[in-house]
Amino acid sequence: MSDTLDLLVIAKTVATTRFPIEQTGLGGVDRASGRWVRVVPFPFGERDSEPPVRKWSWLQLAGDRQASDPRPESVRPEGEVHEVGYVEAKDGWKLRWPFVRPHLRESIELLTELARGGVATAGFVRPAPGASIALDSMTLRMRCLSDGCREEHALPILDWEIRETTRALHEREPLRWRAKAEAMWGGSFFDRFDVHVLLSTFAQAATRFYVAGLFYPPKKAESIEQHAAHAHGAS
Repeated sequence: MSDTLDLLVIAKTVATTRFPIEQTGLGGVDRASGRWVRVVPFPFGERDSEPPVRKWSWLQLAGDRQASDPRPESVRPEGEVHEVGYVEAKDGWKLRWPFVRPHLRESIELLTELARGGVATAGFVRPAPGASIALDSMTLRMRCLSDGCREEHALPILDWEIRETTRALHEREPLRWRAKAEAMWGGSFFDRFDVHVLLSTFAQAATRFYVAGLFYPPKKAESIEQHAAHAHGAS
């Protein structure tokens, strides 16, 4: 039996065809319960879904639990999807924080234990200083900002936003794409923003994580121009 969801879309993830396989999907918070929901598979096209789904938009959709996906948050979408609202990125993202805060986790090690117990297979972890994104391999290297973090983690990036902005830069400016992508997602990104990494396990590997999204409110108040540019880029 399908459940009707009012879902705040916080993450959009691309597919991978190498083991462990992952399908395109959305991640977000159900309005009524506050629980994390992973909508998979979600019908992305070559560039995006059709019609495009904005991050931080409210969607109304129906979803049903998948017997083939052991992760407790996963549902399969059914029927039509409707956008019914949007949560603005203003005043330091204060309107967005309440939806993220309940899903913060101290470390990947703690999230691994929760995944093994079938409690949670997705959550936000704050990286320690020194985190970096390798654009060629689409890998995030980070330690968690926690005493419980035992080692540096190398995590594949399936986040649609990072991948699509990098692809678009490469297509539009083949000679300058790397410098522009580094300016956007390089080391200074972690200095400018209060970054929290959304991690998810693969359906086929219960304790292997990938980067499903990034939550990055500014560390300092944005100007009107910065806010306008940021809001446009986060769509």
